[in-house]
Amino acid sequence: MQEAVVFQIAALLALLGMGLAWRGVMTQYAGFYDLTLAWSHVLWGCVLGALVASLEFQTLFIPYYELVIGGTDATQGPNLFVLLWFVAMHSAAAHLILRRTKVREASAQTTSGWALGAAMGGMQGLFLSAQLLNANTAFDASHRWLGAAAFGLLLPRLEATLTAWQGHLMLQGRRLGAVFRAAAWRMVLLTLAYFAFFQPLIWLVAVVVLLSAEPRVGGWVWDGLSPQAKRALRRVRAERAREMRNREREEE
Repeated sequence: MQEAVVFQIAALLALLGMGLAWRGVMTQYAGFYDLTLAWSHVLWGCVLGALVASLEFQTLFIPYYELVIGGTDATQGPNLFVLLWFVAMHSAAAHLILRRTKVREASAQTTSGWALGAAMGGMQGLFLSAQLLNANTAFDASHRWLGAAAFGLLLPRLEATLTAWQGHLMLQGRRLGAVFRAAAWRMVLLTLAYFAFFQPLIWLVAVVVLLSAEPRVGGWVWDGLSPQAKRALRRVRAERAREMRNREREEE
């Protein structure tokens, strides 16, 4: 497959993943947070994500990939010291972006973190899905296509959840704790993603993580809303519930 075609497919999967990550939490609370600020963090995420994903891909993933293709067991994982350095720098960079004055004044660390993480995960998914689609001789077609789809569609959501949680910890005043905890979980996420390159069934673990974290994300966003936004959202939800009850009565 030509590289230009592979890149277009990988980019499309990454965009779809970012769009799916945006839906749900961000649309559920639409109108009650600073949408312009959140969109600006999508741009920040694309820039930071492309930089980090490119460096990780060249210095962390490619050596690991060559070792596994050469016969090393995939469970060995990537170089631990390089991995620690990257996840620490990645988490610190996300922290610096989310602690800007505009974000802190709006208490938007969680929603901005979600937008930032979705874009960063999309860039990581783009690099890994493109590499997997190009690996014609190493894997069969079903492995390559299903794996590429998983990288593009799931990584944005996973990174969005992680960065939103980091923002939530920052909102609670846990500055260094937020960086260290996010770095630890990023190390787990990156290791699983690299292992899933060779063992796609590992994505089942990612699905379980997403399903278990989904109920908590709404609480993280709720904590970041202003008192006025919370009152307005309660009124909207009460009106919707009243409308639903009225419709049910009319149908009866």
